[in-house]
Amino acid sequence: MPRRQVARRCGTYEGTSLPCPEASGTLHVLGADEMEALRLSDLLDVDQTEAAFRMGISQSTFQRILAGARRKVAAALVRGYPLTVAQAWDADIKSATHQRHQKKSTGGTSMITRIAFPTDDGTTLCPHFGRAHYYKVVEITDGKVTALELRDKFAHIHGEENHGESDVSHDEVHGCMADAAHGCDTIIVGGMGPGAINAMTAAGYAVMQTDKSNLDEIVEAYRTGTFVDLAGKVSCYHEGDRHGNC
Repeated sequence: MPRRQVARRCGTYEGTSLPCPEASGTLHVLGADEMEALRLSDLLDVDQTEAAFRMGISQSTFQRILAGARRKVAAALVRGYPLTVAQAWDADIKSATHQRHQKKSTGGTSMITRIAFPTDDGTTLCPHFGRAHYYKVVEITDGKVTALELRDKFAHIHGEENHGESDVSHDEVHGCMADAAHGCDTIIVGGMGPGAINAMTAAGYAVMQTDKSNLDEIVEAYRTGTFVDLAGKVSCYHEGDRHGNC
């Protein structure tokens, strides 16, 4: 039985943002846990045993996170790949009140919509919602894209990627995925099982589905009112099997 991801305590970092759109084709994403591992080990010289304890994970998991982070940084430096850092999600933020309307400085209101897209690279929609490691959050105000954010998202991790972490239930994982989309109105996905759909809708999100993969194209379609919602028509498949709880 494969184990699933557990919470990792990570810091937040100012000044981390998505690079310019023309660089997005080779974007490398450094997860918040990878950034934290680099900070503790390479910047603060914290012993790996202590660093793993601070992050709430095993030492072997810490070692694998650190190795992955170093590979991404090396690729960015040697090959010139743009590198961005995903923001850590904070479950405490879920209790905050988020308004769909915001007063303009000139009076009246503006319509603000925030959409979360599951992704692994910040540029394409992950076909398997549960396995995506990040959300790209796009804010649309009065039909214009006004803000972008890449943030960490809980994921179903299978096989070797589990690194021996403690097992948690699908309901707990889905709850964490919902928390990570805090502040959003809508989640647009590709493949998504009924278990995840039920969890996201129960958390108050509108769930839409698409068979498109390019995030810029999906955002443009939504912004211009030409987006076609395929909810219920796109199933969740991976490794040849259908998974109802993904």
